[in-house]
Amino acid sequence: MNRESSYDTWFRLDNSGKIFPEVSNHRETNVFRVAITLTEVVDHDLLQLAVEAILSRYPMFKVKLKKGLFWSYFDYNSKPFYVEELKHYVCGEINPKKNNGYLFRLMHRNTDIIIEMFHSLADGSGVMALLKAIVFEYLVLTGKNIKPDNLVSTKYERPSMEEYEDANSKFYDSKNKKHVPEKRAYRIKGTPLSEDLTGLISGTMSTKKMIDLAREKGLTITEYFAALMMHTLYVTQIQYRGHIKSNQNPVKIFVPVNLRKHFPSNTLRNFSNFVKTNMVMTKDDITFEEIIALVKEQFEKGMTKSELIRKMSENVSFEKNIFLRFTPYFLKKYALKIGYNMLGMKLNTMSLTNIGKIDFPESMQPYVYDVTAGVYSGKFNTLNCSIMSFQDRLKITFTRSIVETKIEREFFRHFTNLGFDIEIESNYVEEY
Repeated sequence: MNRESSYDTWFRLDNSGKIFPEVSNHRETNVFRVAITLTEVVDHDLLQLAVEAILSRYPMFKVKLKKGLFWSYFDYNSKPFYVEELKHYVCGEINPKKNNGYLFRLMHRNTDIIIEMFHSLADGSGVMALLKAIVFEYLVLTGKNIKPDNLVSTKYERPSMEEYEDANSKFYDSKNKKHVPEKRAYRIKGTPLSEDLTGLISGTMSTKKMIDLAREKGLTITEYFAALMMHTLYVTQIQYRGHIKSNQNPVKIFVPVNLRKHFPSNTLRNFSNFVKTNMVMTKDDITFEEIIALVKEQFEKGMTKSELIRKMSENVSFEKNIFLRFTPYFLKKYALKIGYNMLGMKLNTMSLTNIGKIDFPESMQPYVYDVTAGVYSGKFNTLNCSIMSFQDRLKITFTRSIVETKIEREFFRHFTNLGFDIEIESNYVEEY
């Protein structure tokens, strides 16, 4: 493929994305959501036109997943893409047979434009680039006089090869790929919801006030939220019950790291790694300050360039294993699924994803009210959390596959006790 090609061709899944087709199912969907709330009700027909225009700019999303001899791969999808009206399901399975082969869906309801994407295709940075471009084109079609200001791609631009690159393989270091064994993580307990339902609770607070609070503790916002999440799990599920065997596993908050901030890459595909908390919480008197100190130390170690490369290279080296490379696909998929179920899914208590501050062109900002992100929850990680901000609105969104909401209530109560104004939203899935 070269810069002058039509991009109507196949390409490989990136290193991070290869695992998801083999381990995903109706419950473990590996789907994430990003939404932009406008100040006006969305017009379905204009949104359809906007998507059709922008998919020409982002052909890497106009693909279908196919099975090869050794690995799955993406192939150009010539079928039409259709915008939908939003249903109450959150991050549900994307069935290509019901979606014209596409691995993402675009929905709307009232003033919201929502995209949900299968993780094999991209990470949060990639999906935000696509959604911002769609919303920009939509606003243009409604007659708004707005300019991209180098913050949004338009339908007039051409895709670049850098957007397609598998950056994990690019920065792989064969000399720094040591595997570090891990213990199984503590699992959040609760009453399972029906398999087709996901609970969602969001809280919105002042971005500036949260930044000031984190700085008082010498922390980033992500570090503060990770520490608070651990403390919340401790007081709601573990404290005074450390004698129970399942509570003796370490609490591990899985925090994705956008590697574009650490390595020079403009890829729109998966290019993230992670840092984790790790704490056995069997004592009855663990304080928030103790947890803060531990989280700060673990984040500092986990965020060094050497450690980020080690984790990246460990994943890439697995793919480069000569035996695995030439194992036929029909055998390989079973090995990947068994390994992921035994290890990958059970090594994390929950994920905490901070997509960060979302910037829009100045001329576009008057038409945007809010942004939101959400990550699927399943059998093992029954509660997950996502964070996004726009201007002075910082939005924390919990998704859960259990009925109970005590953890979310305790988490937000921490901030109301500190004088924060919190705006709470819920899909009230427990009432369905």
